[in-house]
Amino acid sequence: MSSFRKTLKRSYSISKRKLLLILYSILIFIHFILRDTIYPINIIYYACPILFLLIGNLILSVLFFKVKKVFYTLIGCLLCLSLYWFATYYNAKSPPEPSDKSKSILFWNIARKGERSMDVIIKKVKEQKPSFIALVEAEELTDKDVMRFKNTFSSYSIQKLEGGMVLAVKGEINNIKYHYKDESFKFNYITVTLDNQKKSILIADVNAVPFTNRKSALHTIYEFTIKNNPSFIVGDFNTPYESVHFGDFKNNLNSFHMTSKGFTATWPYGIPLFEIDQIWSAKKIKPVFLKKEHYKISDHALLIGVYE
Repeated sequence: MSSFRKTLKRSYSISKRKLLLILYSILIFIHFILRDTIYPINIIYYACPILFLLIGNLILSVLFFKVKKVFYTLIGCLLCLSLYWFATYYNAKSPPEPSDKSKSILFWNIARKGERSMDVIIKKVKEQKPSFIALVEAEELTDKDVMRFKNTFSSYSIQKLEGGMVLAVKGEINNIKYHYKDESFKFNYITVTLDNQKKSILIADVNAVPFTNRKSALHTIYEFTIKNNPSFIVGDFNTPYESVHFGDFKNNLNSFHMTSKGFTATWPYGIPLFEIDQIWSAKKIKPVFLKKEHYKISDHALLIGVYE
């Protein structure tokens, strides 16, 4: 009877390991084949970035260490995933030296930190002198914070926008149009004057709820972009860069993704999980370098994009 129980227990343990292996294979299939094309399967896709797949692979490799055929297959998969991760989402190249034509922009989801984030912003503007600064989740920035920025940088125009956004430009803010859809997206389209030239900026914030379908939000933002041709599109898209819904963006706009230093991920707290904060530009603008800085006051990276 004791022997039977041991056999039964061993069989149950093997079944659990096989189930984990099957589930892992499904996650791999979703990540690289289905991706986020089908709702609600895309929820699983968003929840399982490459880093999680690598950790899952290591756990399974330990569980199947004695089953050599499976173990070696998992190790091969681990190597392929690691190579793909580093080749696609890590840039080891040193940033190029800025030229006289180089300019910069600053984008940051400040996570509603108000005054504390303004300390960082003022410091970075003094260092970088960006053409413009765009902020989202900036509801807690007060009129006092805005006035402090104005008094520090007289050459900038700054304005609080609807949707909890803020824009400061080294020039003039001419016109603002706000668009939103409840529990889906919100964005401001702003025409500005920079260096005596008319430019336009789109600042987006897509809903972070993981159970919503991002297809409609990203399609709306893209269609508006094609129709109005903004110079820059910046935002917290709450959708990873590798999403199929960025396909049209990649075909018709320039992304700062390939110019990023180190891991391209921007969230959370410097952990290389998701690249959800992004900077795009019109084709006539050349991205040169994307720098990311992480501060404890926000779980999102502060982005500095250099362009020509």
